[in-house]
Amino acid sequence: MIVPRRSDALRNRAAIIRAAEELVVRGTIPSLARVARLTGLGQATVYRHFSDRRTLLLAMAREHLALLAEAADRNAHDPAAFRALLAAVMAYQVSMRPLVDELRRVPEPDQRGHVRRLLDALRGPFARSQEAGHLRHDVVLNDIVVVLTMLQAAVDSTPDPGRAIPVLLDGLFHQEPR
Repeated sequence: MIVPRRSDALRNRAAIIRAAEELVVRGTIPSLARVARLTGLGQATVYRHFSDRRTLLLAMAREHLALLAEAADRNAHDPAAFRALLAAVMAYQVSMRPLVDELRRVPEPDQRGHVRRLLDALRGPFARSQEAGHLRHDVVLNDIVVVLTMLQAAVDSTPDPGRAIPVLLDGLFHQEPR
């Protein structure tokens, strides 16, 4: 039996994730103690929700994947939505570097699961974009992983990795739908 969480517990969990995201955007891998200070919650409360930093970071990644899936569902009718969804994924990858770095260190089966969930969220919009002629016909869904790996190389080696996003996107899409 699943026991529903109390509303204050749900608010605390959301506050913890928001605080961790704020730290990650600033370029810091959040410690649970720092998250507790930032939220004003006790460390015990933070530890009740997340046993360690990796658990917290993985929860952040799952929440963002869920938001991506919701956005894909909301825009299911729009074949042009895939480009915007992929651009959002890429911007997230650039802005959340400490989280992405941590995801690269999780065990391989967990990494594969994360990539599978990402591709599952993008599968429908990808197909609609390709059918409408926005996306090149020779691109396959797994190429998105290659593109994200290329973007990660830019994140790791250039001072302004966001500049790589339009270049990579332009390589996938036709300039004008056919």
